[in-house]
Amino acid sequence: MSLIPTSALAMAPNMTANFQYLAESVGEIFGEKPELKLLVERDEPLFHEAGVFFPDDNALFVTSNFIDNSGSKSIKISRVTLPSDDAAAEDAQVDLVETPNVTLANGGVNYRDGIVFCAQGDMERPSGLAYMKVKPVEGRYDSEMILDKFYSRNFNSPNDVVAHNDGSLWFTDPIYGSEQGIRPEPTLPPQVWRFDPATKSVRAMADGFGRPNGLAFSPDQKTLYVTDTDRVHGDGSEDQTRASHM
Repeated sequence: MSLIPTSALAMAPNMTANFQYLAESVGEIFGEKPELKLLVERDEPLFHEAGVFFPDDNALFVTSNFIDNSGSKSIKISRVTLPSDDAAAEDAQVDLVETPNVTLANGGVNYRDGIVFCAQGDMERPSGLAYMKVKPVEGRYDSEMILDKFYSRNFNSPNDVVAHNDGSLWFTDPIYGSEQGIRPEPTLPPQVWRFDPATKSVRAMADGFGRPNGLAFSPDQKTLYVTDTDRVHGDGSEDQTRASHM
C-alpha cells in the first residue's frame, strides 16, 4: 500500500488516505474511503515497533526506538488507548508500561490473551522471547522470559515475531544488537527461528540472510514472508550492494 507522507499528516491530522490495494481482501478491512488520523504525537520516539492491538480494550501496545538516558540506551513500551468512534482523535491516552522482565522490547505479537515481545537483551541480560499479560496488577504488567537460549548459545537480538495457528512462534534474529552496542558479539548466524512453547522445541528454519527483519505469514499460513534489511547496518550506515528485499 502507498500512503500519504508523514509530513502531510503533520499538516492535516484528518484527511482521506491515498491507499493502493494489492489484494482485494484489504478493501474489506479499510472500506471504500479510509481516513488517516494523527492520534498521538510525542517528542520522544515512542512509536517505533510492535503495534499489537487488542480490540476488546481498544488498546494498542507499541515499543519505542532507543532512548538515550545519560549514555545508556532504553526502550519504552506504551499502551495507547484509542478514542471511541465519536470522540476526537486527540482523546487517545498514552500510558507507559512497567514490565521489568522484557529487556529492550522490539517486535511483538498477540498470543494467548497477552503479547509475546522480542526482548533484545543487553550486555548482562539475555535476549529471546518474553510473554507479557495485558491486564496490569497494581500498575505493573506481569511478564516472563519464555525463551532465552538455543541450547547453551545466546540469541543475537531478536527483532520481530509472528504466531502460527499451530501455536508456534517464528522470529528473526539479526545482529543489530551488537552493532548498536547493546549486545555482545554474535554467537549464532542471523536466522529465522521457530519456537514451540508447548514442547519447548526451538530450531532454525531459514538462513542465508544478512539481517532478517520483519516477517509475516500468508493468510493460509503456508508461506512465510521475511524482509532482509542487510543494506542498513546497526550504526545507521548503508551498503547499497547488500540485500534490501522481501
